[in-house]
Amino acid sequence: MKKTLIAAALLAATQFAQAGAISHSTTGLSSPATTISFDEHVLGANDTVTTEWAAEGVSFTPFLRYTPQSGFPNITGATLGNFSPGPAPTTFELNFTTVQSAAAFAMVSNSSIWSFEALLGNTVVESFTTSVSLGDDNFYGFSGFNFDAIRVSGDDYMLLDNVQLNNVQTSNVPEPASMMLFGLGLAGLAAARRRKQA
Repeated sequence: MKKTLIAAALLAATQFAQAGAISHSTTGLSSPATTISFDEHVLGANDTVTTEWAAEGVSFTPFLRYTPQSGFPNITGATLGNFSPGPAPTTFELNFTTVQSAAAFAMVSNSSIWSFEALLGNTVVESFTTSVSLGDDNFYGFSGFNFDAIRVSGDDYMLLDNVQLNNVQTSNVPEPASMMLFGLGLAGLAAARRRKQA
C-alpha cells in the first residue's frame, strides 16, 4: 500500500508542477501557437476594444482602449490600455474563443499590485497576485490546465500587448482538483486490496 500511495503522490505532484501561474516571465510561452500584437487591425486612438480580435482568438470586456504606445519592454506599436477620463477601470477580462491550456501576455504598470485569475465557465480555477512594473520580466498568464478567460484586477493604469495563445484544448491535462480525486481513488483501491489480502 505504501508503494501505491507514494506513486499516487508523485503523480499528483508532477501534475501540480506542470500547472500554474506565469508571473514575471521575460518571454511568456516558450512556443505559442498564436501571438496577437494588436497590429493586426488599425483602430482610432482610444477606441474601446471588445470583439475586434475575436477572429484571432480573444475578446475583451469593455474597459480597454486601443492605445498605440511604445518605449516599454515587450510593448511596441499598437497596444491596449485602460486609459480613460477619471480613475483607471479596476477590472478587465480576456475571453478566449476556444479553451486554452496556456496563455500569456505582456503587461506594464507603475509597480502596482494586480490580481490574475484563470476562469473556466466563470469559475476561478487558478489565481495569483503580484506587483506589475515597467521592467523586462513582464509576461503574465497561466499554463498547464484548461481555462477560457483571464480576469485582471488592479487600481492603476496599464498597457497590454503580445497576447500569446496555445490554441489547443488539452483534454489530457487534468485540473488540479481532478488530480487530487485521482490520487484519492488510487489510495482507496490500495486500501481495498490490502483489506482483501488480509
